[in-house]
Amino acid sequence: MLSEKLKIDIAIPPKAVSSNGSTSTYFSMNGFDWACFFWSVELLSAGLTTTSTGTVYQAQDGAETSAVGLASTTAIVTASSKLASITVLILTGTASADTFTLTSYDIMGTAHTALTYTLTSQGTTSGATVVTRGINIGTADGTADISTTCTNMAAAINDTTTGSIGLYGSATTTTVTIRSRNGGDTVFLFTASNTTNFTINAATVMGMIEVNAKTMTQSSNFTHLALNVVNESAYYTSAFVARGKGLSYNYSQQVSTLTQLP
Repeated sequence: MLSEKLKIDIAIPPKAVSSNGSTSTYFSMNGFDWACFFWSVELLSAGLTTTSTGTVYQAQDGAETSAVGLASTTAIVTASSKLASITVLILTGTASADTFTLTSYDIMGTAHTALTYTLTSQGTTSGATVVTRGINIGTADGTADISTTCTNMAAAINDTTTGSIGLYGSATTTTVTIRSRNGGDTVFLFTASNTTNFTINAATVMGMIEVNAKTMTQSSNFTHLALNVVNESAYYTSAFVARGKGLSYNYSQQVSTLTQLP
């Protein structure tokens, strides 16, 4: 069983973490070959430029004695790189000709074709070869009916012929939430021509850092590891750690984009 091979613990319980940062409990690596820290950040009304930085620290005990950052164990995640999910608030004033573009990536980081969707008063386009998708805004005068626009925006994303590969859209009367159709298999970029009317209400990103215990300064009795997370502003953050045995390599992951570290 997986639970017999891994020791999984909460590192940072869900809470607001700001630029002051938050450091998890220090976890003993005695009997373990590697540790993998995961953290997620919900960037509420943050646009797509805010960053979250994770760094692994080593210490000589659980009381943080001589704690210091471990070399090559920093990962920076931003909503402008790749998203796990996003909620877009559609505002009054959204109109025909406003556009947004989705680029989805598979689990190996390979990009699918970027698809641009255009709000239109002229009905919807169709056809698998059509790159610019039309979304019926439900009116003839060019000013969007918000509820209809949200419903049709989600439907366009979900369309089996012209929709975005691996993504799923769900609508309320004022928002559209976009996420992976199969949890964790797909991440994506979101860009909009009118960021005033397509307001980012919430965006979720995830980072990961894996550490091989052999890279710790064992000659100086460093035996414990912890994760430190720093956000540009106070955003809801949580983290957990998995410790195990067997071969591993040091690397960081920005959602599903793998960056090999020395």
